[in-house]
Amino acid sequence: MKRKISAILAADIVKYSALVADDEEDTVRRLAGYRAAFAEVTARHGGRIVNTVGDAVLAEFSSSVDAVRCALDAQESIRLRERAYPAGRQMHVRIGITLADIVDRDGELFGDGVNMAARYESLAPPGGICVSQTVHEQVADKLSVAFEDLGKQRVKNIANPVRAFVIAPHAGIGGGKVTWKGLWKGLKTRKARVLAAAAVLLAVAAAAAAVQSRRTVEPGTAASAAVAPRPGGPSQARFDDTKLRALAASQGIPLPRQIKLLVPAATVPAKWTEYLGAWGGDKRWNRGGRQAILVVESIDEAGTALGVYAHGLPLAGTLANQAQGRFGAFTGTISDKGLTFPWGQATLTFTLMADGTLWGRWDVDNDQRRFDMTIVLERIE
Repeated sequence: MKRKISAILAADIVKYSALVADDEEDTVRRLAGYRAAFAEVTARHGGRIVNTVGDAVLAEFSSSVDAVRCALDAQESIRLRERAYPAGRQMHVRIGITLADIVDRDGELFGDGVNMAARYESLAPPGGICVSQTVHEQVADKLSVAFEDLGKQRVKNIANPVRAFVIAPHAGIGGGKVTWKGLWKGLKTRKARVLAAAAVLLAVAAAAAAVQSRRTVEPGTAASAAVAPRPGGPSQARFDDTKLRALAASQGIPLPRQIKLLVPAATVPAKWTEYLGAWGGDKRWNRGGRQAILVVESIDEAGTALGVYAHGLPLAGTLANQAQGRFGAFTGTISDKGLTFPWGQATLTFTLMADGTLWGRWDVDNDQRRFDMTIVLERIE
């Protein structure tokens, strides 16, 4: 057990319970993408994820500057990912950062600093970042971001008021057009501040959605059979939920109740968008004996892909201890090698071939065994 000074970052999703109540499977699947985004930017800025409980994330950094940079990048990544969804279904994240003397016991963090990070997070507007006075002093001259001084605020279970500074949503490095100065000065209660913050953020989200002209394809509708692709875009936007579920039922492959295909922004490279859609067929993994279905639901400008992977029962006599079909959400990365994402102890890579099929490779490499499997999937449309 040791003591140390660390920058502590706490984050959570605004009204997560309401999102779950509205659509549990979709929200839980998107939560995986939210966690993956945080894990990626945290590692990039030299931090580590300490804990994830429900929709909450706790991370540690050796530098306040790195912690704030991570928060800015995480908010931008989540904002770009979420603008494809209707305003009422978007995930907005609040982030709080403080610098504190904490206790590290076998990688777990304890102390008032951990609680204080959560308190500052509760002061942040949806999509915003709130930092302590110490963090503000350390980063104000090092990052080109606009802070708004909230003055001293009373927070839960803390006897004395704390001074807080907020970075407005979408400000980013280099500043932004959105300012909260007049808003925060004119509103005296935290409830009023949160309501005003939510109203402004929803307006910005609606405007962004209108500009991007993205559409969500709902399963079981006539539009799901042939989604109009963006001008000059790929034809893979076609998506037939009825055929997908008929194939899954015939092969005993379970699927989530709802699957959505998001038409990508025009800035996403066309070679990446070719992976969008549903894939399956009569082929099996060459060693596992399972038939599989892959659905790539969305791809963003960073090459992050979200979707569902599912497989059915193995052939008789193979993988007898794993004779159950299942599905799960994945967060993957698209590159010149194809679509890659983790699946248990394995890594799955799917590459689009010249004949239009998707060639999959399943790699497992651990202390007990090493084997490769492959499969060929056809587009379901």
